Amino acid sequence: MTQTYFLGANSKDGFVSLYEEFPPAPEDYLHIIKGGPGTGKSTFMRKIAQAALDHGLDVHYVLCSGDPDSLDGVYLPQRHVAWVDGTAPHVREPHCFAGDSDYVNIGIFCRGPLSDPDAQRVKELTASYQALYQEAYSFLRAAAALVWEAPVPPLAETGIRSQIDVLLRPEDGAASITGRQSRRFLRALSCQGDCRLSGEISNLCKFIYRVDTPALLYALDRWTGDCILCPSPLDPQQPEALLIPERSLAFVASDWCLPGARALASVGPLPADLAELRQLRQRLLELSFQRLRSAKLLHDQLEAVYRPYVDFDALAAFTEAQIAALFS
Repeated sequence: MTQTYFLGANSKDGFVSLYEEFPPAPEDYLHIIKGGPGTGKSTFMRKIAQAALDHGLDVHYVLCSGDPDSLDGVYLPQRHVAWVDGTAPHVREPHCFAGDSDYVNIGIFCRGPLSDPDAQRVKELTASYQALYQEAYSFLRAAAALVWEAPVPPLAETGIRSQIDVLLRPEDGAASITGRQSRRFLRALSCQGDCRLSGEISNLCKFIYRVDTPALLYALDRWTGDCILCPSPLDPQQPEALLIPERSLAFVASDWCLPGARALASVGPLPADLAELRQLRQRLLELSFQRLRSAKLLHDQLEAVYRPYVDFDALAAFTEAQIAALFS
């Protein structure tokens, strides 16, 4: 099965990374890719992923949280092998070099040093787009400060918990065991706006329930088996979804609109002041998206400076050799 998700988030706390938890299984091997902007890291991983699909393997795609059209990681669960962009802002280094991970240096295909004018241009563009990210984070902090949910009456909250208990009731004869929890983001606050991977929830889970944050935390506390916890990108300390694929069951935050999702309770219309605060929060989010879009344009220019220095023919030959070795 193909899966797609994020392991980084632009949040109220700046960039938040879950990349240290990738790949998920202890027996997995990780190839850490190093190379500058525009040197072909994303393309390299896409070609490996396509080759894996051509060989009938499952593929997990890790999208870039700043630009969801770019790829930051690929995982082949059946082969227990993964590749990740190990450059800023999600720098990775091997835990045990050649034991559980190693480097793939595609920076060697960039013929440096840059000319003096290009080097100066790179410094200017880097400083400018990083400043725009800091502005975006300031708007996200302001937006996060305005987030709270309409209160659920105590009687309704009790009813929600009772329904969760029924949904999570152990199957007949099943032993109570502690499973493995993996974390991923299914939403990114990016240059493309509020990017939600709604289809990933439907692909993994048939039964989807919309709940408030306290109910999500309650479900997380009650479930002891394998699960996928999806934090909120705006405030990664808060859960946004809990997926239990073995039960084909998902609990998602109430603001996720998914076909066929059921609400465990209705709190009625929002108070007028809360609705106004949500509108203000959305305006702050839009201001952050504007900064991220501007940053993306500058990063595109940065990549364009590097591109003439890259020997893409040599990189293509290297990529094909890597694919041949993987599937030989």
